Amino acid sequence: MIAYHQLQSSGIDWPPLVPTMLSQFVQVPPSLPKPTQPATIFDCLEKQMSAFAADHEATLKEVRKHFVLPNDSSVATFLTEHRSLIQILLEAVVQLRACFGMETVFSLRAPIDESGSRTLYAVAMWPGKVRDARNALARLDDGWWIAQSQQASGYLTFTYELV
Repeated sequence: MIAYHQLQSSGIDWPPLVPTMLSQFVQVPPSLPKPTQPATIFDCLEKQMSAFAADHEATLKEVRKHFVLPNDSSVATFLTEHRSLIQILLEAVVQLRACFGMETVFSLRAPIDESGSRTLYAVAMWPGKVRDARNALARLDDGWWIAQSQQASGYLTFTYELV
């Protein structure tokens, strides 16, 4: 059996598939129309981003009114990364004051654990007895925190420290 036809050619003599353009020597690609006005979507986006940052700074300032933050930026950075926690903290202020008392000082800490992850701790600086601090924390848990804890996704813990 013969695999090739006897009359094979290189294709030089074949007719062209695309007819040659007789009236044009150079083909120019079509040009896109120039925009008549600059894209304002980026201007609007920049305004939204600056408004969002200003709103975040305002709520962070409100958190600083109720909680003592460390001198380093660990808590501020953590709250920037987990923005939903700010609202939870602001809602917790009323509950913390009701359970621990108006004179208790509350601080925020965001240490790095041995696995390299961070958790935000809202710490009640408790000058009284351990039993009283545990009772206050149990009232906070039962009365408010257990129902709200799912929103924090495990990134927020309320605790006390004896001073």
